[in-house]
Amino acid sequence: MKSEEDGRGDYVRKVRERTREYLRDVLTENETLRANVANLQNERSFLEDRVKERQQELDSYRAQHERLRRQLDQIEAENRRFSEQFLDIEQQNANLANLYVASCRLHSTLDRQKVLDAIQEIIINLVGSEELGVFESSDVEPALALVSHFGIEPSRYAKIPFGAGLIGRTAAIGDAYIASRHNGAGRLPHESDLTACIPLKLDGKVLGAIAIFKLLEQKAGLEDLDIELFDLLATHAATALYCTRN
Repeated sequence: MKSEEDGRGDYVRKVRERTREYLRDVLTENETLRANVANLQNERSFLEDRVKERQQELDSYRAQHERLRRQLDQIEAENRRFSEQFLDIEQQNANLANLYVASCRLHSTLDRQKVLDAIQEIIINLVGSEELGVFESSDVEPALALVSHFGIEPSRYAKIPFGAGLIGRTAAIGDAYIASRHNGAGRLPHESDLTACIPLKLDGKVLGAIAIFKLLEQKAGLEDLDIELFDLLATHAATALYCTRN
């Protein structure tokens, strides 16, 4: 009996020892897991901080990129503006050169036909019309006489009384007619394509007129340079024609 009790006691002790060992192992493993979890948490915090730093750096790079992009856009806009200004200046220089050449052509000769040819070339090459008529006022009656023409039927315009139609009215009142600026009231049938009519005046007196009809197809309408050219023709062409009168 005692032997059985001793045997049971040994078994219980062994179970208790194994249980204690198991608990120690579990506790040890638990501590290890806790340490690992703590390390992982620390590593996670470290990585989160690094991610935040990288995100801040990325945001900074993006902000810098946006600033640079805006600066580049401003520079490109300024370059376009400077290019446009340069083209405008080049165009103005070309316009001034054309006006100077036109003026020189009108005053470089006392040959009447050469003066008329120069007026035609100015209208054709600078204004852009191959339909025109040059008129002079009559010394004996208030009327215009056609003295030079290109691309029009001369019989329709051989003689135009002052005040008759748009051309005659231009000569009567001494103000230029620009189709884009007027409603065309008083237009005669053969003036349907009239684009402009410029009075040729000297000392306030109308000595003639230049009638410009259809523009070339590639030209949509009159430009500021054309109006400046008309002002030049109003006086310089009048002077040149007056000096060549017999």
